[in-house]
Amino acid sequence: MPVEIKDVSDADICTLVTIHNQAFPGFFLTSLGSAFLSLYYRTVKKSSKGILLGYYREGRLLGFCAATMKSASFHSQLIKENLFTYILMAFRLLLTNPGTIVRLYKNLAKRGDVFDDAGEYAELLSIGVDIDYQGSGIGKALLCELEQVIVGKGGKVISLTTDYDDNAKAQGFYSSLGYRIYYDFIAYPQRRMYRYIKNMNK
Repeated sequence: MPVEIKDVSDADICTLVTIHNQAFPGFFLTSLGSAFLSLYYRTVKKSSKGILLGYYREGRLLGFCAATMKSASFHSQLIKENLFTYILMAFRLLLTNPGTIVRLYKNLAKRGDVFDDAGEYAELLSIGVDIDYQGSGIGKALLCELEQVIVGKGGKVISLTTDYDDNAKAQGFYSSLGYRIYYDFIAYPQRRMYRYIKNMNK
């Protein structure tokens, strides 16, 4: 079956959001709704520092990964570049659930309070696979292709964050691909996380 890993098309953002919702039930970003996710992924795709790759089989999107070439200040820059649309979304969230605005900001920051991290690296922001195809190697293929794209753009180090507790499968997956624990931190409100990092020159 023909397989391609390429930039996600605008027409497939809705499919990407569906994959995200199925892959991450109960996660905070999922709880913000499909409209927010659509805005977020569209603006990542549009950003000069953003990367949005899709795994396509016979033209069907089965998985995706979102990343940035530079972690530091990426989300604040994303909002500045799309200020009006994010203000409208924030107003909508304020009307439905005011507490989400503070939590959204703190979750997107993903910075430890103690560890001195300047964020001078590329970062995997999100990776998801259609639930019917999980475990078939799509996630690995996406991450390996993402690394090549980042290297091609001059990047040397890539990072990601994942849950600390009850997350052995994901931790093992990233470790098997050469990612090593950089530090752990507490995300808002009390979610313990690992930051992994990989030097792609090694």
